[in-house]
Amino acid sequence: MEIPGPTMLRRIAPLAVISCLSAATLHAEWNQWRGSQRNGVSDDSTPIAGSLPEGSLTPIWESGTIPSDHDGGHSSPVVSGGRVYLSVVWHTRVPSETRLIDEEVVSAVGHRGTNQLGPELTKKMEDARKSRPGSTRGTALDEAAKKWVDDNFNEEQKLVLGTWAEQRFKQGKNAIDVELLDKVAKRQNKPFANAAEMMTWAEAEFPDAAVRERILKAIPDTLKVGRDTIVCLDGQTGKELWKFEHEGQPTGRRTSGTPAVVDGKVYAVGSTHLYAVDAEKGSLVWKTELKPAGAGSSPLVNDDKVYVMAGGLMCVEAATGKSLWTSKDVKGDTASPILWKTSDGKTTLVCNANKGLIGLDPTTGEKRWEVEGGGQSSPVIEGDHLVIFSGTQDVGLRCYLAQKDAAPKTLWSHWWMSRRYTGSPIIHEGHVYLMCGGKHQCVSLADGKVKWQEDVESTITSPLLVDGKILSIEQNGIFLRLIKADPTSYQLLGRAKVEAMWCPTPAPYDGRLIVRRKDKVVCFDLRQK
Repeated sequence: MEIPGPTMLRRIAPLAVISCLSAATLHAEWNQWRGSQRNGVSDDSTPIAGSLPEGSLTPIWESGTIPSDHDGGHSSPVVSGGRVYLSVVWHTRVPSETRLIDEEVVSAVGHRGTNQLGPELTKKMEDARKSRPGSTRGTALDEAAKKWVDDNFNEEQKLVLGTWAEQRFKQGKNAIDVELLDKVAKRQNKPFANAAEMMTWAEAEFPDAAVRERILKAIPDTLKVGRDTIVCLDGQTGKELWKFEHEGQPTGRRTSGTPAVVDGKVYAVGSTHLYAVDAEKGSLVWKTELKPAGAGSSPLVNDDKVYVMAGGLMCVEAATGKSLWTSKDVKGDTASPILWKTSDGKTTLVCNANKGLIGLDPTTGEKRWEVEGGGQSSPVIEGDHLVIFSGTQDVGLRCYLAQKDAAPKTLWSHWWMSRRYTGSPIIHEGHVYLMCGGKHQCVSLADGKVKWQEDVESTITSPLLVDGKILSIEQNGIFLRLIKADPTSYQLLGRAKVEAMWCPTPAPYDGRLIVRRKDKVVCFDLRQK
C-alpha cells in the first residue's frame, strides 16, 4: 500500500465542483458494478420510452477514443454526481526488437484448446477436414460442415467448439493443422530476443513455408505496454474532464473490473494495483499492489472497507488502502462480491469462487459456509433468498434460502447446457429474470416455476431494470432489447441496433443509457418524448 505525493495526472478541462458522495445519495446512482445495490436494478425514477425505434439508435454524445477488448478490457461504465467513470488498462504498441506471441496472436492464427474433444475425436475432425471434396461450395458446404459437427460432437462440444470446427471444415486443406497451432500456443508469453531468434524457431517448427509465413505474419514487430487508467466524462456532453494514469502491465482483456464511486473516491482495479482516486480531480489518494496481475473483479465498498478478488478475496481500508485480511478460502480473480443481510440479523460477504459459492464474515474474512456454485456471475439477493447463475454441473440458475447458523439450502435449480454462464440475474417483484445462457427466462422466486422462456442469442453482459423494463444486450453487442418485466408473458417492446461491446453492462442515467462501444463511450436518450 502506498499513499502518494504528486500524482500521475493529466488535467484536460476545468472541473465543476461536486460535493462528496454520501451514503444517502448513492441509492439514486449507478455508482458501481450492477448499480447502487449491486443487483442490476436502477433507482432512476425518470420514465423511459415504452418502445424502441426500428433500425439504429443515434447517440446524443460520444466520448473520445477509449480502447477495449485486447487493448482495453471490458469494464462497464458507472455514473455518479452527473459524471461517467470508466477504468481501463490502456494498451498501446511500441517498436521493439523483442517478438512476442501473446493471447491475441494465438487467437488470430485460429487456435482453440481441444482437450474437450480428446485426441481421437480431434484426429477424426482433422481427417474429415483434409479429405472433404474440394468441389463442395456455398450452401452445400455449410450444410456438410454443420452435419459433420452434429453427427460427431456432443452438446457441450458443439456449444464450445462447434462453430470453430465448422469453420475449419469449410477451410479444408487451407486450415493450419491443429498440432501446428498447438505449437504456437505453447510459445505464448515466452518472448524471442529478436526477429532472428523467432525465425530460427519458426523454421524448426513449421517446415512448410506457406504455413510458416502465415504464422510469422501474425506476430507483430511491436510490444504492448499498459497504463492503468481511469477516465472521467461529463454525463451531459461526454467531454473528458480528467484522466488518471499510472504505469501498469499489458494484461489484455483480463483486467475488466468496473470501478466504484463512494464518498468522493473512485476505487478501481488496474493491471497491478487497486487504486483510490479523488472523484472530483482525479488525483491519486492511495494504491495497493495486487498479485497476481490482471484481476477482473469489481470492487465492493462498504463500512469503510473495500473488497475485491485478486487471486483470492481481499479486504483493505477504504481510507488508506491498508490490508485488513485476505481469504485463502476464496480463489479466483474475475467474480465480484456482494453483501447479504438476512433475517437473523447477520451480514455475510458472498462471492463466487473458481469452485463454489462462499460466505464470509465481512469484518474478519472468516469463512462461514460454502455451497455449490462458482464462476464469474454475481449473485443477487432478495431478503433471505440468494440467486446465482453458475456453470457448475446441475447448478445453473439456482436459488438458495438462508438458514440460521448454517449454510443456505437449495430451494430450486434450473440447469441447462450453455456456452456461457457469466450473465447475472435480476430479482423484481418476486420473480427472477435471466438474460444469458442463450435464453431469456422468468422464474418465480418462491418456487422456481418457469413463467416464460425464450431462446435468444444473449451475450456475456448482465441486464438492467429501469422503469419496470429490462434492457439486455444481444448478438455480440449489436442490438439492445427492451422487455417488459412482467411474469405473465414475454413482451418484447423493441429491439434496436446500438453496436455495443458484448461484455460491459450499460449504465442508466436520468432516462439515458451510457453504453461502451469498441472504441468509445456513447449515450442514448431513452426518455419518453
